[in-house]
Amino acid sequence: MVNASYYRTTEKTRRKIRKAFADLLATHGSVKNITVTELADQAEITRGTFYNHYNNLYEVGAELQAEIEKELFAERFEFDSTDDVDRYVNQIFNFLKQHEGVYRQLLSSDAPTAFLGQLENGMAQRVLSIMREKGINDKSVEFELLILTSGTFAILRKYYRSEVSVTLDDLCDYLSNKLRVMFERYVK
Repeated sequence: MVNASYYRTTEKTRRKIRKAFADLLATHGSVKNITVTELADQAEITRGTFYNHYNNLYEVGAELQAEIEKELFAERFEFDSTDDVDRYVNQIFNFLKQHEGVYRQLLSSDAPTAFLGQLENGMAQRVLSIMREKGINDKSVEFELLILTSGTFAILRKYYRSEVSVTLDDLCDYLSNKLRVMFERYVK
């Protein structure tokens, strides 16, 4: 029987590996420029220990993204007013600001970028489910929401890659305003 101490030690080691990965990604700019040996040295573990926990560096990047996503979507949100729309969008963008360094590292490299796609889909699905709970089942609402979130997150990707001059606050305000208008139009 495996005890709680083993799980704590395992998770502590995995956290060290993920942190070392993010740090190396910041200095090297690409997963292709990082070796397992270098990551193990940075995390102060052996290569064998690394392979006890992960199969490759991309798996570390994917787990780092999943960890961040889980934290973001932990809270269930209800939309009963336009203020709730603003609070929801602000929560997401405050979270993105808080983790900006990690996202910029991940998205400016060739590391897996599934996180933003999952965030985009999670946000669209959450807003859509709330609209459905309010009795709105119109396909045009779903289409409008998908266009809005897809466009916003496409710009967000460009932001993290320093390809556009907009700020996170600009994107937050834009998305919040558009969702508020949509909410007011469809939810009576």
